[in-house]
Amino acid sequence: MKTLKLENLKLHVIFWAIFIVYELAVSFSFGGKFTTFPDYAGHYLLNIGLFYFNAHLVFPTAINRKRKSYFILALLIVAELVLYMMLKFLLTNLLVGFNFQISRLITNTWSFFVESIWRAIYFIGLSTGYWFALSTIQDRKTIDNLENINVRNELQNQILEKTLLSTENAYLRSQINPHFLLNTLNFLYNSVSKLSEETADSILLLSDIMRYALTNADEDGKVKLESEVEHINSFIKLNQARFSQRLNIDFRIEGNPDGLRIIPLVLITLAENVLKYGDLLADEYPAKIFVLIEGYNLTFITQNRKRKTVHDHGYGIGINNVKDRLAMYYKYELTIEDSETEYKSILKIEL
Repeated sequence: MKTLKLENLKLHVIFWAIFIVYELAVSFSFGGKFTTFPDYAGHYLLNIGLFYFNAHLVFPTAINRKRKSYFILALLIVAELVLYMMLKFLLTNLLVGFNFQISRLITNTWSFFVESIWRAIYFIGLSTGYWFALSTIQDRKTIDNLENINVRNELQNQILEKTLLSTENAYLRSQINPHFLLNTLNFLYNSVSKLSEETADSILLLSDIMRYALTNADEDGKVKLESEVEHINSFIKLNQARFSQRLNIDFRIEGNPDGLRIIPLVLITLAENVLKYGDLLADEYPAKIFVLIEGYNLTFITQNRKRKTVHDHGYGIGINNVKDRLAMYYKYELTIEDSETEYKSILKIEL
């Protein structure tokens, strides 16, 4: 059960003000007189305290979502009645000790006991009704929230089903189109190999690149590191064939990639930026693509001068994609040095 909220305090003050005025009016109509303010203030504070103590402590303790113990509830109500009696007895004697006029003196212990119990039961009854109202409102809100959650979950499930269907359709299309593409490349290779060995080798390289890019990774979403490195090597060879072996690229592999695995098409994205945007024809400024392996630690370095004729280098999209994919699998460090004339990337991963 939630405690009294500050935003509802105004409503509670108004309620108690109306309640006290009503009781005082009824009391005056029967008795024809009022007592002192300390008498009214002390007893009403005690009664209101009993009201909230019962609603926000006694009932929530005995009856809640975890348990419903009416035996504990009965014990707590008896305890709060005893506590109420003691506090009212002390309050009455305190007011008398300070010579305040009070409505009822303790002239008969039994009468005082019966009257106090009746007054306490009256406010406990009001408090119980208040607690039931709060519980009903809270349960209704909980049900509404659950219904809203169920509706949202149903909508999400529908979206997921549509996404799954689209993915399945895309997967089926991807099985057909790559198959057709690879068969076509093999046909071209066989047709051209007798006419031009160099052209046939380029087609074979392209076929290997496309086969690697379109081949699904293993169940863990990874491929062999040596396959990724070989993919980069094939990509470089294909571009060298395009430019008649004039590209000045320093491609190095240091360390043993055997047994290491990596998510596919991450390193190639960084390498592709070199080939796409770098100035690769100047002998004095070779582009660098280094694969450094020490145990399970991989360092991948690319460095190149920028082509002056390219104004929009477009590094951002590919790099952001690499970061998103790496974040799903690894703790990594990617350093980018991007000046007006040169671009350098250093990727460090613990595989």
